[in-house]
Amino acid sequence: MAKPSRKPRRDFAGRGSHRGIAVLGALALLTLAGCSGDPLAPHPDRPGGNQSGTTGGGATPIVGEWRTVLIVQVPGDFQTWTTTWRFDSAGSCRQTVVTESLAEGFPRTTIRTCTYTISVSDVTITYAGGGELTFEFSFAGFSPDRLVLDGFEYQRVG
Repeated sequence: MAKPSRKPRRDFAGRGSHRGIAVLGALALLTLAGCSGDPLAPHPDRPGGNQSGTTGGGATPIVGEWRTVLIVQVPGDFQTWTTTWRFDSAGSCRQTVVTESLAEGFPRTTIRTCTYTISVSDVTITYAGGGELTFEFSFAGFSPDRLVLDGFEYQRVG
């Protein structure tokens, strides 16, 4: 009985056919690197870039109400933190944080009023009564309803 012939295993690394794929991959990465970031984020040449509230062209893409809910384990307790941001077209904002502890069983709400300005991919929040924070922002999956603010994803609720 004859043994079936086996073809020798080949290592294609560095061979011509795979070199072409590597070159295409490198070109794709260079093309992506040349892009100016998230196409839905405000840009100085588009309405909303380096502005607060509105420009002659309309409202910034973060105008609206955004919410995220986090479940956090702390020693001896679980908590839900619901954060809602409301950005209006005039440059005013409000941050509402509702913290509910499983151990306590009731919510605690903190509301902070603020103003905001945006630049290409940052929003600077100035709280009434003092304090200023700058967060990076973008839109997850190129969706205008999924705001990523300082690494946390918020859903548009209004």
